[in-house]
Parts: sequence; C-alpha cells; structure tokens
Amino acid sequence: MIPPPSWLDPDKAYLVGISGGRDSVFLHHWLKSHQFHSLIYCHLNHGLRGEESNADQVFLEDLLGKQLICEFIDVACLAKTKKISFEVAARQARHDFFDRCSKATGITEVLLAHHEDDQAETILLNLLRGSAGLKAMKPFTTIGSIQLLRPMLQIRRSEIDLYLQSHDLPFREDSTNALPITPRNRLRHEILPLLQEIMGRDPVPALLRAEEHFQVSEEILNETLHHLQLSDPQGRLFLPKLREFSQELQKKVVFLYLKKHQIPDLSSLLIGKAAELIPSEGPPALSLPGGLRLRRKESRLFISP
Repeated sequence: MIPPPSWLDPDKAYLVGISGGRDSVFLHHWLKSHQFHSLIYCHLNHGLRGEESNADQVFLEDLLGKQLICEFIDVACLAKTKKISFEVAARQARHDFFDRCSKATGITEVLLAHHEDDQAETILLNLLRGSAGLKAMKPFTTIGSIQLLRPMLQIRRSEIDLYLQSHDLPFREDSTNALPITPRNRLRHEILPLLQEIMGRDPVPALLRAEEHFQVSEEILNETLHHLQLSDPQGRLFLPKLREFSQELQKKVVFLYLKKHQIPDLSSLLIGKAAELIPSEGPPALSLPGGLRLRRKESRLFISP
C-alpha cells in the first residue's frame, strides 16, 4: 500500500470527513498506521436511511470516541425546502458542517476519502453532463474558509478492499450504494462494468489519462486567453475584443469568467445563454444561479446583484 502523499504532515492537525463506510474507515486506519495522531473526525448523519443511519453513527462513536464530532441534518427536508436534489442538498449540508467543525476546532483542512475509482466516475459524469469537459476532482479544493484535501486519489477501490480484508477491519455498508437511484451508482454498477466488457480492459486508467491530456490543453488555452487581456481594470469583460473570437471561444471565455466569480451550476445551456449577451443586438442581461445577474452595458460584460 502506498504511503500518504508528501504534502500531508503527520504532525499537523486535520479534520477527517468520515461516514463509517469502507473508504473512510480505510482512510482512518491508513492515516493511523502512518503515525497521524492529531485527527478530529466529522460525521454528518443525513437521516436518509432511518435506523441504518443512526447505526452508522453508533459504529463511529464506538470506533473513535471523543475524537468524533457528530451532527444530524434532515437532508430530505433540506432538499425539499430548497428545491434541489438529495445529492446537492447532502453536499451543501456537508460543506456547511465542515465549516462549523473548522470554526469549533480552529482546523481549516478536511481530509476526504475519494479514491481513484471515484475519480474515474467523476470524469465520466462531467463528460456526460457536457459543461465541464473531462473535469476531475482536485487534490485540493477551497470552499470558503476551509480546504478539502483528497489524499487517496492514487488508490484503487480494489486496494482498499484488500487492505480492509487483510486487516479484518469492520465498516458500515450503505445499502443505497448498490441501488440504481443516482447517476453515479448506475455508472459504477452498470456502465463501467459494461465498458470493461466491451473494451476487454479496465476503463479507469484510460479515463484518467484522457483527463490528464485534457487538462494540459486547458492550461495552454487558459494561459493564452490570460495574455490576451480580455478584462478591463474593473474586471469586466471587454466585448469589442471578445467579438473577434469564434462562438466556441467566446463561450470558453464566458465560462472561465463565471467560474472565476464562483457562479455555481455552470451547465452548457447556461453558458450558451450567457454568450448570447456578447453581440450588441443580444439580450442585455441574464439571471444567474445565486440571485446574481450577468449584464451588458457600454461594451462591457459584468456580474451584478
């Protein structure tokens, strides 16, 4: 088993997101075996599986004792109130929970148990959604005042299973993971095995290589666009110069601009509508997620409340 990456410091304090499932239990034992002792574990009970969710919490309390911070959030109610999916509601609830844990402990870095197979699923999901290309999870992601760290992105699910079996380590099995109720579950249990059958080889390495090649091309394009100085001193997009580009390149610039300003849910449909503001005869404004607006005024494109 490979050691934790060199950018993790065994003598440093970290928060650890833990569910009780195989991946996060592996992360716990993996870190402990490499002398990481200043760890505080954060478990959010989503309340989506009734007594099974409560049993997850009891399992973790027995495993971690005073090192564990627990909270309960009714994710189903949150999703209904905000009119968002369970997945989005759960992710938002987790990030808010990690932020509260960070404020309570003074620790700003949170370790997560995403691994290489999760990475391949993420790449395929983003490709099929059509708005982000071959986008993968990053080892480091900043959310507000906290940083999410993913030290297991070079470890396969099969390696995790072998480690847990060889050390006879108990973990909790989420019964919903095997159900075809989310796109990720169906990719994991149906599409990726089918791709392996069709191609006669494991599709995960090919997806990871494709993402690496895509990111190199993206970095070259982004650097080129940066040197073209498409923004004015106020950070607004300068439309006369942007109108000289092809429509596809205009969409790319708009995507990067909205991403820079942390506009969520950047679908290909939204990017297309935003690019319609670039021509002088186009609509003057567009509503954005989060209650903001993209506006065109005096040959500039900018975001406003």
